[in-house]
Amino acid sequence: MFAFIAGVPGRLRNLLSRFKGFFTRPQYDNFCRAVLGMIVSGRGEHDVKSMNQLFVERKRQSSLNRFFTESRWGVEDVVQEGGKLLLNEEEIDQSTEYKVVDDAVCRKYGSRTEMVCCNYSSTMGTVLSRDCVTSLYVNSDGVWLQDGLRLYGSERRCRERGAEFKTKVQLACELVDEHRPGAGRTMWLWDSWYMVRGTVERCRAHGYSWTGGVRSSRMVFYESRRHRLQEPVERLLSEGGFHDVVVDGESCQACKVEVFTPKIGRASIVMDVRADAKDVHTLCTDLLGCGGVEEVVGHALRRGCVDQFYREARFLGLGEYRFRGSEAALIHALVSLAHALLDVLRRRLPRYGVVGKPLSLEAAVEWVRRKTMHFFMRRVREAATEKSTRSILRLIDTS
Repeated sequence: MFAFIAGVPGRLRNLLSRFKGFFTRPQYDNFCRAVLGMIVSGRGEHDVKSMNQLFVERKRQSSLNRFFTESRWGVEDVVQEGGKLLLNEEEIDQSTEYKVVDDAVCRKYGSRTEMVCCNYSSTMGTVLSRDCVTSLYVNSDGVWLQDGLRLYGSERRCRERGAEFKTKVQLACELVDEHRPGAGRTMWLWDSWYMVRGTVERCRAHGYSWTGGVRSSRMVFYESRRHRLQEPVERLLSEGGFHDVVVDGESCQACKVEVFTPKIGRASIVMDVRADAKDVHTLCTDLLGCGGVEEVVGHALRRGCVDQFYREARFLGLGEYRFRGSEAALIHALVSLAHALLDVLRRRLPRYGVVGKPLSLEAAVEWVRRKTMHFFMRRVREAATEKSTRSILRLIDTS
């Protein structure tokens, strides 16, 4: 592998310096190498060896291994500091914050990774993978970051490892319990998998609002009669109960009704049909009475941020790292931290006058790569005046 990292770009070094207090000096050097390696590695499978080979001055691999396998530093504290750094970049709207609960399925090819088992993914099918229940913080100003993660394991896998088995719903409830509100209202968003009594009751206990998808087979009481949800939907469609609305520039037909569900209680059901499709989407929310169709659908659209987050995180190689069993959550957290630091960097570069407008995450990665390559070329020029040709070839060793 071509070793081209000869230094950390100054703008990124300033961000990494915020984390010095969490590490000893050797640990901090390993931390900088790990984050920079994750940023410039790009897609493909990576491990400690492949990231170490990116650097002109390589460290003993055992030192980097211990940084991951015997981490005597608090990963939660480090990730929390990264979140503070990002949130301080913008004047945050204190009226509403969103928390998106979702699954992250990362494909694996060996059974040694912690809690690896066969999981279902909507894009990959049933594959050997690691499944995490995550929460994504989203602010109405367009800032988002991952701030919660729980590893999921099957009953058999937990039994083999002597761990307590917890369902995905139980893990999601833990994320709800550990959240510390930073705005006047917290709105939890999830898909139909998490639209169950457990998550709803935890939100009610903390005074949080919630909105999520709901299956059309759900039993509800509407107009004092018991129905499957799809029955009143079809009736309202045939009777012209839907009206045109525009939410975030998108046109759709929608309606909102109040129902009672045996496992959730009183709730509002919002049904919308996109103008360019015939699919009916149904949402369930605790916004009774005051919440109009436009408001509920507007909240639900915030859930789309989680898809963009994982597209960008996979650009950083999320799910493609080969590490030992106990490091799954740590690697996921460090990739999320690298994503947050890149988000801060791409917001700052226009203010510094380095670029004219905010960069995409991919463009920010390319900016970091170019800067690291500048360090490398400087080292080559210096070596050309001081060392022999053989020394220069060793500097750019590709073996």
